Amino acid sequence: MPKSDKQAGELNNASVQTVPWAMENTPMPVSTGEHAEHMDHMHMSSAPAAPTVSLQKVVDIARAREIVPGYSITQPKTADGVFTVSVFADDPRDDATLHIDQYTGKVLADVRYVDYSAVSKATELGVMLHEGKFFGWVNQLLILLVCLLVLLSSVSGLVIWWKRRPQNGLGVPPLRHDLPRWKTATVVMIALGVLFPLVGISMLIVWVLDRIVLSRFAKRAATA
Repeated sequence: MPKSDKQAGELNNASVQTVPWAMENTPMPVSTGEHAEHMDHMHMSSAPAAPTVSLQKVVDIARAREIVPGYSITQPKTADGVFTVSVFADDPRDDATLHIDQYTGKVLADVRYVDYSAVSKATELGVMLHEGKFFGWVNQLLILLVCLLVLLSSVSGLVIWWKRRPQNGLGVPPLRHDLPRWKTATVVMIALGVLFPLVGISMLIVWVLDRIVLSRFAKRAATA
């Protein structure tokens, strides 16, 4: 199937999400109907579109393909452009993107959630959970609780520091030497480092600095 040098992400803009995140970097197919073949020497990519397929036909195709309601239809802008039917659903499992030849009505591409890679599936699911759309108001309530917990941890951290701060000072509280090993916290940190590589790399850098660099300064200060 011939493809253009344009990507599906060009259909999105700052205010409207037309195609799902997972489809943004995929190349757009081109219409290759009989009319397009005649225009091969007329720079099809710059010539205006002249579709022979009606919008109603595109709607019928979307209905036949069982696209969930709420989809958008982007019309072709050039002679080799395509109709794009896309739905960016609250439930990523309902995502769908169709590219339809503007001359023949042939479906050139039909991409669903099941066709995404594992990373793309996780991204789509994470975005909907983050935006509070996946489970509706239940999802929004969970996100609200997470936000409140973050605020609570910030306030409680300040309170704990205030209670343990050095007398008549604003320094760092003295470190206890009898702290237990928090196996659960260690497992959680490792899991976060694996799920979020940048977080994992940051934790490794801090651990190396603490073990190699800062520990040497501490020893020199103790022997001075």
